[in-house]
Formats: sequence, C-alpha cells, structure tokens
Amino acid sequence: MAGHSARYGDRFSLVQAAKSSGNKGSKAQYYPISSRSSVISEHNPHRPKYSLNKLPIRNQGDYWNTIRELDSTQNKTQMAAITKATGVVRMPLCAASPAFIHPTFFPLDPFHLFYENCMAFLWDLWTTSPVDDVVHLPNTKAEKFGKWLENAMVSLPPAFCGPIRDIHLKRQSQYKIYEWMGLLHWYLIPFGIELGFESRVLDNTAQFVGIIEFAMTIKPRSKADLDQLSKKVVEFLTGYEKLYIENDSQKFSRARLCIFQLIHVPHHMRWNGSIRLGSQATMERTIGISGHNIHSKKAPFVNLANGIYKGEQIKILCLYYPELDSEEPTPVLSPAAIKPIKPWRSVSKAKRQNRNAYNSNLDQELGAIYSWLGADSLLEAIEGGQLIFGEALAFYELQEPKQELVVVYHSLGSVKSTLGCITGIWLPQISVLPVRKIINIVGVWTGPTTKRVYILRKHPGLQYLNTEECGKFDVIGQEEFEDLD
Repeated sequence: MAGHSARYGDRFSLVQAAKSSGNKGSKAQYYPISSRSSVISEHNPHRPKYSLNKLPIRNQGDYWNTIRELDSTQNKTQMAAITKATGVVRMPLCAASPAFIHPTFFPLDPFHLFYENCMAFLWDLWTTSPVDDVVHLPNTKAEKFGKWLENAMVSLPPAFCGPIRDIHLKRQSQYKIYEWMGLLHWYLIPFGIELGFESRVLDNTAQFVGIIEFAMTIKPRSKADLDQLSKKVVEFLTGYEKLYIENDSQKFSRARLCIFQLIHVPHHMRWNGSIRLGSQATMERTIGISGHNIHSKKAPFVNLANGIYKGEQIKILCLYYPELDSEEPTPVLSPAAIKPIKPWRSVSKAKRQNRNAYNSNLDQELGAIYSWLGADSLLEAIEGGQLIFGEALAFYELQEPKQELVVVYHSLGSVKSTLGCITGIWLPQISVLPVRKIINIVGVWTGPTTKRVYILRKHPGLQYLNTEECGKFDVIGQEEFEDLD
C-alpha cells in the first residue's frame, strides 16, 4: 500500500484524503468526514462526500484487478497514476499465503494506533494549540498534570507497571508504551475532571477512552455489541471534528489518519476477533531477540536457526513441566499468596471477648502492617453479589470457629461512575471480609479538588507486555516479605 501520505492512504477503505490548503506543495493526507461540504470542497473540489456510517471499504476483487493493472504496465508514469488512483503500490510477498484476503489480512495494531499514535497526538494538540483554541491546555495546567502524574505513583500497585513519568517534562524523552497506557486508562479523565478541562473536550476524550477500553477488554462480543461500538466511534469522530476542526480547513491537519482509523475497529473485531490480536509487539519482540542472537556476519542464518531451535526446545520443556515457565502469571492476592505475619495475624477467642484489648492491639499493629503492605493494600472484592472496593488495614488468621484468613478494611462509599471513572470516598467504619472474596488489587488516586477517590483497575493492555515492556523493576521489600515467614 502507498502509505499514509498517499491520496488513498487508508488501507481499509477507498476514502480519498483531503488537502488543508490550496498552497503549492500541499498534500492530500487528512481525513475530515463530517465537516461542511463547502469547507472540504474549498481546496478539494473533486473529493466525494462520505458518510461515517457507510464508507467505501476495499474488497478482494478490486485489489486483484489493480495488481493485474500494475503487472501489465511497464511505464513508470502509468504505474504512478494507478497507485495514485488506488493507493496500491505492488503485490506483497504475503499474498502467497492461502489465507491472504484483502483488506482483512493486515489488521490494525492497537498498541501503536491507540497509545503511541492517537494518545500522543491528542496530548500534543492540547499543549501546542493556540491559547484561544477551545482544546488548548494552558502550560500551568500541563505542568500541574505532570506533577500529579509523578506523585500518583505512590498509590499505584507496582505489580501493574513501572513508574509513569511527568508527561509535561518527559514527553520528548522516549515516553514508553506502558506510560501512554497508564495515562489513557488511569489518569487522563480523573486529572481532567480535577483540573477543570473544558467540558466538551473532557466529554469527547471520555468517549475516546471508552472506545479503547471496550476494544481492549477480553470478553466475547455479540453483533449488537459491535453495532453499539460502531455508533460510539461515529459519535466520537463527529464530535471530534466539530470540536477540533470547527469547519476550518486550516485545521484539517487535525483529522489525522490515526484518528480516522478508529472507525475500522469494529470491522476488525468482526473479521479477526479481539483487536489485540493485531498487535505488532510480539513480532517486534521476536525480531529484537533474534537480532541479539546474530553474532556472525558470515553465517547469520545459522545463528538464527540455532536461536529458533533453542526457543522451541524451551517451549516443549515448558509444556511438559509448566513450573519451568517463569513468565506464567500468578493469581493476585490469593489466600495461598498471603503468608500470615506471626504473631500479628492470629486472633484468639480471648482477644475477641476483650474489646478494649482488641482495639488497643489493632491500633498498634495497623501502622506496621500498612507500611509493609504499601500500595498493594487496595483491593477489589465481591460481597453479597456486589462489587466493593476497600483499603486493607490488616490481614488476620482466625482460629475459631474455623481457620480462615480475613482482611480488615475501610470500604469505599458514595460510589458513582463519572465519565467512566469509578469514584467514591473512604468510609470511617472498619469492615471485615474473608480473603477468598478478594478478586484483585487496585490503585487509587485522590483528587485534590473534589477530594474524591478514583479507583484505578488493572487495564487489559498490560497483559500483552512483558516485564521489561511494563517498566517493572524488582519489587522493593521482597526480602522483607520473605523475612516475615
């Protein structure tokens, strides 16, 4: 395919790109759809009118007809004209595969599209747009956003990912994929609410985050689900153009291909299943590892063959002996993983009868236990068929009437959903819950303005990244954990 700079740069549809001006050298590489026809045709008089609900999708028959035209033409000028009219440059090597079907064979890459393209583009738009623009994020707010982000790491479980850096200061310092993920899934909307983002910008951004959350979540989806997702994407893109372009052809550069391609997410889920299957991260990781295995310029393929053979041997061994697979995730906060702290966690019948002694001992123990638990002391559980969130204060092993691990916690009250974010306030009452009912750990962030607690649940994108790509380091305090056995 010709690529994003071509007139038909979208490899899934035959939507013609548009110019943003009539100046010499201006290229057609933007994709406004819902702006007024008169504005689009000002510099693009021959561009057809499109509807987000009915785009001209490429098909296998037209693709092969184009390939035949290119093969039968030897003249470079004619070949360039065909490419300009269709967006097809040549037949790829992958076409030899019996599974090759155009355009479904090359799915969207969600990790690059959602995070390193769309999310990064939106941040740059906010911070570099003119001061009088409705989407502009003032430097003072961007600076505060970055500081809040860095300070928020104290209440984000280190089991999720590594520390997320100050986006205001480190945007140009190779901001990593897991950092963009954390920004989008955890902090973008809560920070926007607390900083007082323009309401229309915040609503539109919440739609964007909701689309990504839906697409990345591992869950069976019905036709009705995907139809609803399509409506949400159309609503987002329409609102985006209205807000960011405002029928101004000079702002067509904001209608980037990466934003427009969100319209294809439901199609890809219909074609291939989970959008996550299109990730290039696995292949890029394999290429990187293979590159390190090549030590000979004379016989590089021998090194590659040996590396592949070694990798397959390891996989076979892991199938026979699963315990050898160190990358296999372990359940979070399962009863077996929580080792009782002696003698703090043993609660006897005599202590339960003496209420004053119980409270006194509990007060003395809470500080030490809480400091040991650190950020992992925030939990998500199911009680009475309802989802609850709590701040764990201590874990105890009950001896009577039966031996069982329990958690003492403050629960989250006044829970509500604001723009897709779960928020609430910590209740002063102390509650008790069996550890077996805990389903996960969560992070939290307390808004400086509203004083409400925002719940940060582990997002599904992290499951596709290895330890290094998640930015994880050795867990601080692991040695202390072992010493408490």
